[in-house]
Amino acid sequence: MSEQGALILRKGLIGSCVLAALVLLASFYSIVSGAVDRAARHRIAARQGTASTTIGSASHQQPHANALLARVGD
Repeated sequence: MSEQGALILRKGLIGSCVLAALVLLASFYSIVSGAVDRAARHRIAARQGTASTTIGSASHQQPHANALLARVGD
């Protein structure tokens, strides 16, 4: 393989790695942004008293929340 062919191959490999890194960065940003948005919506809903929980998790979380409030009130 000639020196020029190796240079083109090396630049192609570097370009592919940069492209893969950009795709991974965009994916990571999208996932984190979605998680932050969900957390903000959940925090706002909890503040308004209408947190969206399932029946099973609501019955599981309610005694714990009451116990925590009882400790704060004492």
